[in-house]
Amino acid sequence: MEKNEFKDRLFDILNETNGLPIQDIVAEDNNDTLNVYLTDGTRFSIHVENRGSWRIQAV
Repeated sequence: MEKNEFKDRLFDILNETNGLPIQDIVAEDNNDTLNVYLTDGTRFSIHVENRGSWRIQAV
């Protein structure tokens, strides 16, 4: 699976979930990052890398 397809699928999964209080999702394709904003004001940044194996880092 290519990185862009993986990021698209991850975005779709997060966007369709009802189990998290997600207010907005902002994709930064040039940085391979998804910023997830929750209704309580917190933000999670998810960075996707492919270095021979997939690595997802949430900050």
